[in-house]
Amino acid sequence: MSAGKRGLRSLPTFEIVMLLAGLVFVSPVVLALMNAFKTNREITMNPLALPQELNLENFRYIFTGMAMGRPMLNSFLMCVAVIVSLIVFGAMAAYSITRRKMTMGRFLRLFLLAGLVIPFQIIMVPLMKEFRFLGIQFTYLALYLHYISWGLPLCIFIYSAFMSTIPGELEEAAAIDGCGQMGTFWRIVFPLLTPCNVTIVIFWGLWIWNDFMQAFIVMGPDRGQLVFVQLWRFLNDQYVKNWSYIFAGVVVLSLPVTVLYLAMQRRFVKGLTAGAIK
Repeated sequence: MSAGKRGLRSLPTFEIVMLLAGLVFVSPVVLALMNAFKTNREITMNPLALPQELNLENFRYIFTGMAMGRPMLNSFLMCVAVIVSLIVFGAMAAYSITRRKMTMGRFLRLFLLAGLVIPFQIIMVPLMKEFRFLGIQFTYLALYLHYISWGLPLCIFIYSAFMSTIPGELEEAAAIDGCGQMGTFWRIVFPLLTPCNVTIVIFWGLWIWNDFMQAFIVMGPDRGQLVFVQLWRFLNDQYVKNWSYIFAGVVVLSLPVTVLYLAMQRRFVKGLTAGAIK
């Protein structure tokens, strides 16, 4: 048997399967990138061919014809508001549950964990009725409150797991120096939560930016101006059949979250495993 055949047979089957799976997931990205620089006629003739020339008009049309500038700003502000709230409220709630000797502490943990397994479809109708009762239906406030309530259980779970690994002696030393509970949390504990904070920034930043279904339902098809809701309106227009604009829009809308993940992916993995090993 030749050395080439022995080398081929020695390749791990798992790595080959993972390589093929990676090609399957990457191929739509490559297809979108190629077609984003084509004209509509080129895409219709051969969507798998390389562009004959780089057509930048598609990307200009995104901010003129599709008017994606304002929805992108709205989605960015929503991401910032929700992520900051989740970091502040989630960390404080986890600290209170983990460190304070509360009678209802165990019940609160189980109650919050239950929020991780309830699908959105079950609470969709009661949620919309509640927003209507409060008079905030189809508003950015309603969507903000929904994202906060939807994200807090997982955030508290991540923070609680990490805080259980922080030595209590640090807080005892701060108390001896005259630091109160709030001072101990913000000056001693919170700076140690950076891996968890990075995880929440990436996880919820990706989810909120890419969210369509919940933003579409809570905000409504006509009032909400978030990125993928606006892209859906463009796709839903019966007079628009230009696929070059659609591919360019997908590429532009995917770029911010892709850059965010690539820049912080190592800390993201570290934050996910925080608290797993004590």
